[in-house]
Amino acid sequence: MEEKFLYHIWDAGHLNLNLHTVSGKQVKIGYQGQFNTFRGPDFVNAIISIDGEDFRGGVEIHVNTQDWVKHAHQEDEFYNQVILHVVFNHNSTSSCTIKENGELSEILELKEQLSDEILKLVETAYDTPISQSDTYCELLSAIDNDHLFALLALHGKQRFLGKVRRFNASLNVSDFDQILFEGIMEAAGYDKNKLNMLQLAQSIPFHSLREWHRDGLDCTGMISILSGSSGLLIKSKTRLAEDLFTTLMHAYEVQSFQAKRVQCDWQLFRIRPLNHPMLRIIMVAEFIYSCFVEGLLNRLLTEVEFHSPEPAIRYKRFTMLFSSQMDTLLPSKNGLGHSVINNIFLNIYLPIMYLYAQKMADEVMKQSVLESWNTFAALQENHIIRFMCRHISPNQVKLVSKKSLYQQGLMDIFYRSCRYHLCSQCKQQSSLYA
Repeated sequence: MEEKFLYHIWDAGHLNLNLHTVSGKQVKIGYQGQFNTFRGPDFVNAIISIDGEDFRGGVEIHVNTQDWVKHAHQEDEFYNQVILHVVFNHNSTSSCTIKENGELSEILELKEQLSDEILKLVETAYDTPISQSDTYCELLSAIDNDHLFALLALHGKQRFLGKVRRFNASLNVSDFDQILFEGIMEAAGYDKNKLNMLQLAQSIPFHSLREWHRDGLDCTGMISILSGSSGLLIKSKTRLAEDLFTTLMHAYEVQSFQAKRVQCDWQLFRIRPLNHPMLRIIMVAEFIYSCFVEGLLNRLLTEVEFHSPEPAIRYKRFTMLFSSQMDTLLPSKNGLGHSVINNIFLNIYLPIMYLYAQKMADEVMKQSVLESWNTFAALQENHIIRFMCRHISPNQVKLVSKKSLYQQGLMDIFYRSCRYHLCSQCKQQSSLYA
């Protein structure tokens, strides 16, 4: 049994509905979390109910329970956020896992709690590295255009609805203002620091910043809190103009709103200047600060959604909000840039607006938002898109590169099957698209 195969089992939800921890507590999974490629637990931001009590945090996955100690997680503070220790085989005498801070985490043993469809794969599960010569795919290779793009459209919509479900799960412990704040921060964090930005937004939530604003917090003070409490400000001394660093440092030292430190593992090696999280925090914070009076959701509804349901107008008004000339602390007034704004619009704004329309039973808005998703231009290529495009013809690659829906479809197939080498399972699904 490979640990990566357990990641797939957890991520895809191949579990029984009636789950119990080793200690006998009932477990309900609201959201399985996001796969974490950096330091800390395997999945972060999971939402899990244990005996009726809701928890939000990390999930660590091991083949055996004792791997926790074997990997020295009991000495690592980055694993203190773990709310559930998921193992295939429980081989410890203890019914709970002890974290670095002395707190206990419940253990969920999967061996006898898997769904029927995954049981037959458990015996033969293996992990094979993706080879650069591995170009033939029985699902995608030699497929005609009509079938390919019908397949990608189906998976693209499936990925969109998955995002909607993720945000809906977050509403169990949050509200629309907060999930918008978290989503915008995450999307602005670039690949290396998106989870750090998300953690920062969760640790210093929108409602706290809004309350501090009513008590006199200005935008500079807000930026100093976000960057200072997370340790990023001091790490960015050489990236900021001397007077700006001095201003933010002073603002952080004199502010009386936030004293608690936020533990973030900032990834700053080989970061392009415009992708540096310090600059991204400044840019995002200036927009967020402008929304404190109305609230983030109401500002977006008022400025974007209530003007027109047309996709083109929706996108234009949204970009205007993030591209407006604000009194920025930075010498450049270029803002976040089109690629970041497009990422926020597609992956955060549209799914949350669809969820809002769903809650309001507004079918017109739902269909309009979905049309925006289906017709949006392609985003900047990433390594997953490049890998998946090796399985289709050059002409099809050109067509995929024109529409984000097709890119999202490729990503959905990758995360469901290719990432864990579940080719046989993927092939079985191909009959759905014939």
